[in-house]
Amino acid sequence: MEMKDVIRKKRRECGLTQEQVASFLGVSTPAVNKWESGVTYPDISLLPSLARLLKTDLNTLMCFRENLTQEDIAGIMNTIVETGREEGMEKAFLLVQEQVKEYPCCAELLCQMATLLKGMVMILPCTDEQIQKNNAYASELYERVVQCDDPVCGNRARYMLASEAIQNEEYDKAQELIAQLPEYNTLDKRQLQISMYMKQRKNAEAAELLECKLNFALQEVFLLLNHLATVAVWENDSERAWELAEYSQKVMGIYNWKYSMNTVALSVAMEERDARRCISILKEMLKALSKPWDISSSILYSHIKKKEADTTFQSQMIRSLLTAMEKDEQFEFLWENTEFRELLERYKTE
Repeated sequence: MEMKDVIRKKRRECGLTQEQVASFLGVSTPAVNKWESGVTYPDISLLPSLARLLKTDLNTLMCFRENLTQEDIAGIMNTIVETGREEGMEKAFLLVQEQVKEYPCCAELLCQMATLLKGMVMILPCTDEQIQKNNAYASELYERVVQCDDPVCGNRARYMLASEAIQNEEYDKAQELIAQLPEYNTLDKRQLQISMYMKQRKNAEAAELLECKLNFALQEVFLLLNHLATVAVWENDSERAWELAEYSQKVMGIYNWKYSMNTVALSVAMEERDARRCISILKEMLKALSKPWDISSSILYSHIKKKEADTTFQSQMIRSLLTAMEKDEQFEFLWENTEFRELLERYKTE
């Protein structure tokens, strides 16, 4: 809550009128009304007396918290995304800046805000200038996280900065960051938690953690298969590349969503500059994105909490995917293809 809301709430809890508060503090009733409407703030010299009168402490009165919980951060992120969808990317960007100013040393918040900024340009309409602005600020936040006294968030930030450096061909910087990361650790506290839940016969809790762990593992497998298939193309081993794409389709079939099932195949077709295959695969992926994905049809989501289907999100994914293909030079071989231009016109205007 904002200070105005705290003052109003606490005053009512104490059974006081605005007139009484004004009388006790020696100010005018309109002044108290302005505090509660957010037009002005109480004079700093009045804050201790006001806190005592409202039977609260200064931290509560001034809405001060040293840090945020995971739930707090999740709520902030949801608010920012919804604002972006309703009012545009620039407004969402300003909200991110406000939160960073309020909690400048909260490593988890800084890390999540940076990740959110990079993710929103994929799902919200953005100009090239806005994309550059978002990415630059996200990198600045990751750099700040590295300086925080939070090793977990710090390593996440180093990982993201190293990935960015690799994309920018800044290999010395990337290698320096990689060297600062810890070696791969096979110890996973989730496995201990799963074992305990199973021992206690807490089936639902165990199943939810197992599904989450498997989901994470599958995403890693998908990424590895995608890279392996790409390397196979670079090694001129087309047969192996398509075998890997087919295997990925089977692995990702657990999600029962043709979009994810076809992404490795699209990568292979793109690397081989095979316009016919690219367009055929792209049609399947766009078709999958054109209707709500029923995640409940996947056995992987029997216990994981599901969100309501969001057709807006999928429409934004379509626009982002096609915009990227229209601008990324990797897809230049498609730009003059009549069928590809027709797909652009069809889906970008829906």
